[in-house]
Amino acid sequence: MSSELVIVHREFDLADPVLVVALDGWVDAGIGMRNATEIMVKADDAALVASFDADLLVDHRARRPTMTVREGRVDDISWPAIRLQQVSDLDQRPFLVLHGPEPDFRWQAFCIAVDELVQRLGVSRVVALGAYPAAVPHTRPMRLSATGTSQDLIERFGSPAGTLEVPAGISAALAKRFEAAGLETVSVWAQVPHYASGSPFPAATAALFQGLRAVADLRFDPAPLIAEGLEVSRRLDTMIAQNSSHKRLLGQLESAYDTSMGEQGEEIPTGDELAEELERFLRDQDESK
Repeated sequence: MSSELVIVHREFDLADPVLVVALDGWVDAGIGMRNATEIMVKADDAALVASFDADLLVDHRARRPTMTVREGRVDDISWPAIRLQQVSDLDQRPFLVLHGPEPDFRWQAFCIAVDELVQRLGVSRVVALGAYPAAVPHTRPMRLSATGTSQDLIERFGSPAGTLEVPAGISAALAKRFEAAGLETVSVWAQVPHYASGSPFPAATAALFQGLRAVADLRFDPAPLIAEGLEVSRRLDTMIAQNSSHKRLLGQLESAYDTSMGEQGEEIPTGDELAEELERFLRDQDESK
């Protein structure tokens, strides 16, 4: 490798592997992406392919290392790390995961270094994962949307209508770099209920795995996530049922969902309006415990 940012630890002879990009620090409502990453990389056969120099890429004052203190003694310090690992899905199909904190510095140099790795390893497709808060109800199936540079892959999920100008994450910068090399790239996004986006929302992770299977044929067991998601849903049902205004707001979201987000239905509250109402309610519930 020509880049000072990356250390290659081992070579693998992989047949057109898929690369999953899961860099933490941008939008990750309900920590859907982070939970998916933890499931993917905890496999017994996970192997380190390359690592990046966090001292050159990460602001350690913004993302401080974690210190472990035992009986007053500093026992260990765990530093933020950006890694590329080879892992396998349920069918033992190998693929690559790029994970860790989103770089704070040198984005373009980082993209060049990752692109060199991707070309060296013969990656055939790149899938980035994410989750964002949306005006959707927790009582309906999760929705996915997509952005990226491959129109065919985007159309499998749908994409935001019109033209948007929003802050970019590192996944978008990588996608443009990969596009120049002719590599198919798509970002799959889970739409998490706005009012539940600040807490773990397992249904988002389950939905991301469904999306990963649809675009990359990678398979993971959704059963534990579905069970956890049902429990979260029941807790939300119980709390919302205690307040008539919150029930009304939820009903409006359900109507909007059932009529393609209100195109033919009644006027619905914005995501911010719903979030303000329900987050206040959920916060009040926590304070009363």
